[in-house]
Amino acid sequence: MKAVGVALLALAPLAAGAADTVAIRGGRIITVSGPVIEKGTVVVSGGKITAVGPSVEVPAGARVIDATGQTVYPGLIDGLTTLGLVEIGSVAGSVDTTETGDVNPHAEAWIAVNPHSELLPVARANGITAALAAPAGGLISGQSALLRLAGTTPEALTVKTPVAMHMVYPTGRPVFDISRLFEEPELKTFEEREKDRKRNQEKELKRLGNLLEEAKAYGAARAAARAGTIAPPRPDLPMDALAPVARGEVPVVMRVDAEEDIRGAVRFAEEHGLKLVIAGGLEAWRVADLLKQKDVAVLVNVDRLPRRESDPYDAAYANPAALQRAGVRFAIVSDDASQSRNLPYEAAMARAYGLGADAALRAITLSPAEIFGVAERMGAISPGRDADLFVASGDIMDPRTEVTHVLIDGREQPLQTRHTHLYEQFKNRP
Repeated sequence: MKAVGVALLALAPLAAGAADTVAIRGGRIITVSGPVIEKGTVVVSGGKITAVGPSVEVPAGARVIDATGQTVYPGLIDGLTTLGLVEIGSVAGSVDTTETGDVNPHAEAWIAVNPHSELLPVARANGITAALAAPAGGLISGQSALLRLAGTTPEALTVKTPVAMHMVYPTGRPVFDISRLFEEPELKTFEEREKDRKRNQEKELKRLGNLLEEAKAYGAARAAARAGTIAPPRPDLPMDALAPVARGEVPVVMRVDAEEDIRGAVRFAEEHGLKLVIAGGLEAWRVADLLKQKDVAVLVNVDRLPRRESDPYDAAYANPAALQRAGVRFAIVSDDASQSRNLPYEAAMARAYGLGADAALRAITLSPAEIFGVAERMGAISPGRDADLFVASGDIMDPRTEVTHVLIDGREQPLQTRHTHLYEQFKNRP
């Protein structure tokens, strides 16, 4: 009897492994990192992709998903969102993106993420399996986290922290203050206002530079204290968070749109040794050569209006194509929470205005993974990567396409959302 018990215990891991194995068979596989496999099989086990190819055998005991006539994609990655931080934008109590004050390098977005947000399954049901949750506002907004869109706790959702420090490039323009709404405006000429703006901008840039230098000195003091050469400095959470950024170890995602300000951000990053990523980049197409030269990546939101009246109507739509022609690294992002589900259609818009289909898909899969240092784990279908992928009835950039299966960490996810629930509830109303 004892021997039987030992044998059963020995077989238990094998049984668990077999139950954990899934084979997606017969579909057109878009690997992104390699050639398209017109009809093949993807095997996942233990949360990883274990085999991909046209002649891969289905392991014994594996659960089979028949993808015949369908397309298998790597999970989409939304490289800039407020998912988990915003539920309803017009309800202040459900928005947790911005801390009090304008310098908050120690603010950690993953602490505030709501794993039960209704927006997570909505995005997931359209093929988004990972997203960057980023803070907003102020001069230094805080630290972002890369989330996998399946889990019941912030820890379960979190793939990587911190991913980047988020900052807003100062424009020098005054911040709207509702308390001064009814005050008599100060009459100034355009030249006077522009002079004031530049003076304010220089003041804020100097302030930001001083903070970075202070953080660098604080980090050096901490290192010297660990070596036993000096007494440790007094703990300082903001400086602790900012020190690796000042050393160029953690990227800075700088929100900036205007051509002049993008040039200023690149110059500022170079002066202070920062690893810069541009967020927004509405006029990045105007400075594409500079961004290529300095190897600055861009998180670009496509569905926007032109900044200048003289710009072509499609300037924002054609922005990614211009960046690609110049060889600039970029990812297409939603830069939102409720709009994250529309990420493939952002890519489709760029595709309609000059960006190739392969490049458009890469911009929402492998490119953001590369920018954030997780390309060995996600963004493509190949053995060894995380089993984050989905099956769709056709081209994911076509709104008519239906997502039929989503796997995150090798586990199939439910496709029911608040949208589908309301549809079922009201479609057959008496």
